[in-house]
Amino acid sequence: MSLAEELNKIRDELQTSFDSGVTMPYEYRIGQLKKCAAMIKAMEKEYFEAVQKDMKKHPAETNGTDLKFTESDLGYAMKHLKGWMADQYVKTDLVNKIDQAYLCPEPKGVVVIFGAWNYPVQLALSPLIGAICAGCCAVVKPSEVAPSSSAVMKKYFDLFLDPLCYRTVEGGVDTAKALLTITWDHIFFTGSVSVGKIVAKAAAENLTPVTLELGGKCPVIVDENTNIDTAAKRIIWGKCVNAGQTCIAPDYVYCHKKQIATLIEKMKSHIADMYGEDPQQSDCFARIINKTHFNRLKSLLSDGTIAVGGTTDEDTHYIAPTIITNPVLDSKLMTDEIFGPILPILEYEDVQSVLKYIRSKQKPLVCYVFSNNAKLIDQVKKRVSAGTLDVNDCLMHMMVPTLPFGGVGHSGIGKYHGKATFDEFTHHKSVLHKPIGMESVNNLRYPPYDAEWKQNLMYSLAYYKPNASTGTGFAKYAVTSTMAGAAFAYAYAWPGSGASGGSQ
Repeated sequence: MSLAEELNKIRDELQTSFDSGVTMPYEYRIGQLKKCAAMIKAMEKEYFEAVQKDMKKHPAETNGTDLKFTESDLGYAMKHLKGWMADQYVKTDLVNKIDQAYLCPEPKGVVVIFGAWNYPVQLALSPLIGAICAGCCAVVKPSEVAPSSSAVMKKYFDLFLDPLCYRTVEGGVDTAKALLTITWDHIFFTGSVSVGKIVAKAAAENLTPVTLELGGKCPVIVDENTNIDTAAKRIIWGKCVNAGQTCIAPDYVYCHKKQIATLIEKMKSHIADMYGEDPQQSDCFARIINKTHFNRLKSLLSDGTIAVGGTTDEDTHYIAPTIITNPVLDSKLMTDEIFGPILPILEYEDVQSVLKYIRSKQKPLVCYVFSNNAKLIDQVKKRVSAGTLDVNDCLMHMMVPTLPFGGVGHSGIGKYHGKATFDEFTHHKSVLHKPIGMESVNNLRYPPYDAEWKQNLMYSLAYYKPNASTGTGFAKYAVTSTMAGAAFAYAYAWPGSGASGGSQ
């Protein structure tokens, strides 16, 4: 059996399970979520060892940024799942006053989730949690770039999750391409912009909805009116977590010229505080995932002046936390996503020039601003389009489950985390449930149309009219509540209406 045939067989088997309705009950969904919780606990030790092998990442950092983060996402989903699954009733207008109008959440169907190597469990299991909550069946493909982590995930996913509804598929580019030739009900992809375009193109062939969690260059603005020491510490931490291999890591900094020298000195000091005078000796600083990414990052070091760091070790894929000043604006350092522990810093005097520069580039996944100036913060909020605006901190918006996470433009399509993940895998079906009786009310809409008063009455009850003088959008065609009530009563008493009949 060829790879394509094998994957299609898996898809067909999951479709059969989905069609059986097994994933629909709350009891099934919460049961699978409980198994996810047990799985995380069971895999913990092996997973720490796998990530150490892939990236030499400290278990505490793996735990906090990957496993515990996913556990938190899971706990939030388990707490709120029943409410998410419930029909959501909406208000009706006068003409539909006696009807029921609501949104019915239904699963999209059989979906595929492409995980990423930098946070293997989080970026595969968090979307899967949403798919389980929604009642979908799913295929999960961990990234082959982190082979040890991928193997552990497949082992435990297969052990704990229902194989009739959830499958894990390992493989490289050929497997990914084969998966994209299959018709899915939703595709969830985390990765680079370039691969995201390939996924979007493949999805378009079947009009498949997609979630694309991509990346880009996340800018940081450091105002003169802020605590420079705290700003330096938070930026360095955000940049150096996972050795900078984070899609929301600060990518470049614009600092007010009065503070730039101080900022660099404070950053240098905080690097030493966190990782020692020689970060290469620290077990808290991760390594670059592979030789290809190491060589790419090493080549960026010549695109400006190294102010701090710059040390590399090809044998261990080590690149020191590095600060670069005077970066060449048209170099790869300033045009490509860095995805490593290299941070270019530029100075500014007029923040408008910074906003103009950021707006001239593709829309970022996150924009960071450090300032105590409410006016400047408001300017950034209104003038910079980004997936998220984070004020006076880095990365921590990810810890708020009620804040959907995702990009805009080239930084991504769709949002997830918390209820947003459930919504991403759910079709919210609109339902109008009208009684079969009370036909007198509906007589207003039927031909013949020769009675002008009848048309006016229908318009008054059913349509909104914009208010040009105030711009407030006056509700209905200038009919007061008293007039509308009288009109409704008149229509209700229409001869031959059968108003007393009908039931919900």
